[in-house]
Amino acid sequence: MPDIYKHGHDNFKKITLLFILQVILGVLPFILLVVYIGFALNSNAVLGYIFIAVMAVTAALNFTITKRYNVLLSGFKGEKSLMKTVKKLGSGYTVFSNLPVRYKKNRSEIDLLVLCERYIIIIEVKNHSGYIYGNHKDEKWTQRKIYRGGKTTETDMTNPIRQMRRQRDIIKSILRANDLDQWVDTVLYFSAPTVHLYLDLNDSDNVCSSEKELLEFLRTYQSPKPIDPDKLEKIKLLFKDMCSNK
Repeated sequence: MPDIYKHGHDNFKKITLLFILQVILGVLPFILLVVYIGFALNSNAVLGYIFIAVMAVTAALNFTITKRYNVLLSGFKGEKSLMKTVKKLGSGYTVFSNLPVRYKKNRSEIDLLVLCERYIIIIEVKNHSGYIYGNHKDEKWTQRKIYRGGKTTETDMTNPIRQMRRQRDIIKSILRANDLDQWVDTVLYFSAPTVHLYLDLNDSDNVCSSEKELLEFLRTYQSPKPIDPDKLEKIKLLFKDMCSNK
């Protein structure tokens, strides 16, 4: 198994908190409705209107929190799937999970950074299902889902290729600032088994849509500039320090 270092992010805590809030906000309107009926029966119209307003606000908050919860939960599942996959790489690899990176005013969090003597690779995981359409130049890609009965929904997603390019630029800047200039590669991984990709990409854009495909890529990929052992150890120490900073 590779050496794995995880940053102490709190996505799981956020997901748990949002779930609890969903339950509370889901039950609260029914409680308010019962109270409202009680006031209405006593002809207290003012208090009744107040309860109606509170119920509307509660419903709006619940809708917003549910959307955020679903996004975080999907991402969390994708990260778990990715970690389960890279654990199969074996020895000789070093993995940094949820690595916070910052250079000057530019900052980001990398899902996974994999190091070995052959490369430094940034992995961005997406747990999106359905049909994904996009071009490497676009700001947004489209996710289309088709349900039973023919119902179709479309939602936008931020172009992950552009996101990874920004992350790569930050990593390269950090390495250069520490006299450790090195080639950095990226790969986009779609972890959902029911995803269908229709993407117009550059030849240098690496995309995998199955565990087998990702493992094969990571085990065989060779960057144009391999890393000598001494330099690799220095880079590991640099990222270890970044990973341990809360």
